[in-house]
Amino acid sequence: MLTIQDNAVIVDKPTTKLVGFRLEDTVRAPAIIVFVDEDKPQLLPIRQGETAPVKVRSPNMEVDIQIITYDEINAFLAPS
Repeated sequence: MLTIQDNAVIVDKPTTKLVGFRLEDTVRAPAIIVFVDEDKPQLLPIRQGETAPVKVRSPNMEVDIQIITYDEINAFLAPS
């Protein structure tokens, strides 16, 4: 389960892989996408007016949330 505490997304179990992404435009896309181990990615909404978290933390890891743009996503999804 994911929760937001202070400036971090909190994962309530030890992890081996931990990654977080946030779209640059938080007004149009107010959410964090969190990847934990090999589990399905989780989308964590950010309430309107709430400050976006900058880290993802588990009991044994801490990572910065990476900010990505729509252009980066489109470039990744574009056919080769």
